[in-house]
Amino acid sequence: MKPYNTERESNKKIISHETLYAWIYESEIGKRDKLYEYLPRGKKKRTKKYGRKSQHYRLEGRVFIEERPQEANDRTEIGHWESDSLLCKYREAVNVLAERMSRAVRITKLLGKDAAATTVAIVERLTEEIVESITADNGPENAEHGKIARNLSVNFFFCHPYHSWEKGTVENRNGIIRRYLPRSTDLSLWTQDELDEIAEDINNTLMKCLDYRTPNEVLQAQCCT
Repeated sequence: MKPYNTERESNKKIISHETLYAWIYESEIGKRDKLYEYLPRGKKKRTKKYGRKSQHYRLEGRVFIEERPQEANDRTEIGHWESDSLLCKYREAVNVLAERMSRAVRITKLLGKDAAATTVAIVERLTEEIVESITADNGPENAEHGKIARNLSVNFFFCHPYHSWEKGTVENRNGIIRRYLPRSTDLSLWTQDELDEIAEDINNTLMKCLDYRTPNEVLQAQCCT
């Protein structure tokens, strides 16, 4: 499918995203009308490019991301997943898994934001998937990474502390999921089936970076080969 002509290709004037953000957060109109509420993440204040720092924990036996296979970095092989926890109201959370090549997501309701609950969620979700590696951050919920690696027979890699952008695929998918599950969401009112419906909606959305295919189409094509 041939991509449509962009504004730049049509020789039209383009407003940069920095100008738009400045207008939303700094202009009188933007402040008065609370235009930040219409952004995908709806943040009241703009954060730095690489986000705010989060507390990290010393985890035993970590292998950092520079050891990850080049196929994962280049997105040339299916099965390289990134994992993250997405917090909602009352400190409830879901686990989000994103496959790097297809951008497919899996959303799992957690029984608790701890290592045991996260381990169960990841292992159960990925048991039936193609898995070559997993990448996560240094949060305490990943303390049982060795158990996950053994159960799935894969290598588990870590971003460097305060470098959450190193797992940029799942971070991007988190932003999309926030449109469905803002931080004020009471997860006790949501079933796993409903979370799966959100994931399917996202996985069936065309993406420019996938040559206007959906994550499900890319994942299915790779699985078939």
